[in-house]
Amino acid sequence: MAPKITIPSGDFQAYLFDCDGTVADSMPLHYVAWNQALGEWGCTFTEERFYQLGGLPIVEIIGLIGREQGIEMPTAQVAKRKEQLYFEYLPSLQCVLSLRAH
Repeated sequence: MAPKITIPSGDFQAYLFDCDGTVADSMPLHYVAWNQALGEWGCTFTEERFYQLGGLPIVEIIGLIGREQGIEMPTAQVAKRKEQLYFEYLPSLQCVLSLRAH
């Protein structure tokens, strides 16, 4: 389960939620989490394949990779592990260079 977002107090005119890499590119962290979670089950997951499957739901990716490699995995457990790993790596997320404060 995703952690709840704490909205800072103050008089803001808008809040920005980045979901596509404009402010921060989270895809590399997702790949690291996917690679580790699937690797724990003996699956290989190339970066190229990761980007090919971008946008598919987690459970579909797990099922597809398992079928492709002949590995049966407990979908819910692997999905939970992938998300856990992603949130562990999240503090290392970097903002997109062009948007850093000067």
